[in-house]
Amino acid sequence: MKNIKFYVTRSRGALGEKKTKGLWSSWEAERMVEEKPEEETIVEEKMELSEVHLKTAHFVLVHGISHGAWCWYKIRCLMENSGYKVSCVDLKSAGIDQSDANSVLSFDDYNKPLLDLLSALPENEQVILVGHSAGGLNVTQATIKFPKKILLAVYVAATMLKHGFSTDQDFKDGVPDLSEFGDVYELGFGLGADKPPTSAIVKKEFQRKISYQLSPQEDSTLAAMLLRPGPLLAITSAHFEEDGVIDQVPRVYVKTLHDHVVKPEQQGSMVKRWPPSEVYVLHSDHSPMFSTPFLLFGFLVKAAASYGGLK
Repeated sequence: MKNIKFYVTRSRGALGEKKTKGLWSSWEAERMVEEKPEEETIVEEKMELSEVHLKTAHFVLVHGISHGAWCWYKIRCLMENSGYKVSCVDLKSAGIDQSDANSVLSFDDYNKPLLDLLSALPENEQVILVGHSAGGLNVTQATIKFPKKILLAVYVAATMLKHGFSTDQDFKDGVPDLSEFGDVYELGFGLGADKPPTSAIVKKEFQRKISYQLSPQEDSTLAAMLLRPGPLLAITSAHFEEDGVIDQVPRVYVKTLHDHVVKPEQQGSMVKRWPPSEVYVLHSDHSPMFSTPFLLFGFLVKAAASYGGLK
């Protein structure tokens, strides 16, 4: 498996990042594939993306549990400033959607906004579908239902399970284990106190240390203001039947090495069980859209160019 880092020379720009010439549409990076014992071969190559024009690219960005479309604000800005089309969806009960998470009891219901967006696309339009965290489940279901509309599926620190939660191993790999932090969840019991919880959110005092420990303070503060309970029962009931068509859609996984939510060993297990076309590695927390937005943006553009068939 290749570990990839981008080292970019650039000048100061918006969002606290460093901008290259051409409003992000032209930049040169050095792609380093580092040697690992018995695993890697040392490779160095220059990657020039200034001629990669993804004018026709349409990125659809899908948030994870408790987040909303708002969490992609940095990535959306970088993409739109570079001329790409971007759609950020609020899943049911997330973001500005008015639904109560305790009333969202099935994964189909939770994922309806994304499926509706894809269904409404023109027949010949394809998108690059990007899912963060539990949003990987939404990406997988959407790819199964609309394989001809998905040019590329990208999983960012995401739950990448081919059949959803079908086995004990799926739950081990795909459900965060936050027990080391203590009693971190506020749970909702929409079906009654004697029934399984229907919603969950990480308590405010734990949010930064669990999800945003390497992110700017401004972003963890924004998250604390906007996070909402997520439909826990609906998400953990995600189960998919597929006939092999999903493997016709290229997939890329973005690993996050300092992730406390979907831990690196969980990510590694999911990658091993359902190998994607390529794995990129970020030295980030669980939220690279906040902590390493420029590098994540670069990976998304590179993946689209490499596996999305875009020139």
